[in-house]
Amino acid sequence: MTATEAEAPSLLEQDLCTGCAACCDGTIFTYVEVSRDEEQALGDRFAMQSRETDAIFFQPCPHSVCQSCQIYTIRPETCRKFRCKTLKALRADEIESAEAFRRVDEMLRAREQLQPFLIAGETLNAARERRGQIAASAERTASETAFVLKLTAFDLLLDRYFRDPRKAMFRHKPSGQEAA
Repeated sequence: MTATEAEAPSLLEQDLCTGCAACCDGTIFTYVEVSRDEEQALGDRFAMQSRETDAIFFQPCPHSVCQSCQIYTIRPETCRKFRCKTLKALRADEIESAEAFRRVDEMLRAREQLQPFLIAGETLNAARERRGQIAASAERTASETAFVLKLTAFDLLLDRYFRDPRKAMFRHKPSGQEAA
């Protein structure tokens, strides 16, 4: 998750976000980056992992409960500033509110339909790692292939409606460019 310009969310935006929370629950992101200052200030609230220039905590966020942030007023800057692709499109009047809510509903339904393909207790992050292992395997079962396809379709949906193109799981080449 990376920080972007932020304004106070409208009530409509708040309804959209609290009906989704995919940016908090591990659906879209594996981890959240925080500054060194925030690492010190929030370190007792998160299991931080220090890196060379910053720190991270892994998702799902322990403070996202029932699609609502329990530390909203002191949440990390990255969380305060993040706006998904759908929310940005709504703010820019590129889509109507009905379309924004439709996208969230579609994502939530797709995530629910993915559940039977996950191992009991498996997070989406762990499922993505498992997908990589299966894809690297010379042989796979029909159920493994179905899992890979279902999770890939879900990630493509997230790329289309929620992830910043620079953070997309699957990057698309512009027309006319061939793969290297």
